[in-house]
Amino acid sequence: MAWISFPGLLPTFFVKETLFSLATAVGRPVCLDSATTNKTRPSCARVKVLVDLLAELPKKVRLDIDDEVSGGVQTEWVRIQHDMLPKYCKDCKLQGHDEIECWRLHPELIEN
Repeated sequence: MAWISFPGLLPTFFVKETLFSLATAVGRPVCLDSATTNKTRPSCARVKVLVDLLAELPKKVRLDIDDEVSGGVQTEWVRIQHDMLPKYCKDCKLQGHDEIECWRLHPELIEN
């Protein structure tokens, strides 16, 4: 599990269905934080997602907005900020450390 944020997203998009749709670019959405639900922090929206730590995590997602007046589609890119992403070692497949801190890759880190 990890929290992701959409900084600078317009408050008109602070709808659960819209945020969950954007969050699927990162993983499976689980819930919104209370400030997003209550719309008390209009500067960014936060979603908790179930993340595949082996996958490449996107930095932005495309948002297509239908313009009912002109009948066209406006495309905007929404930045994704990964908050509190857990460390994961892709070598030994354990959560809690990364490759830099891996005792298997760096046995000199083991204290005697």
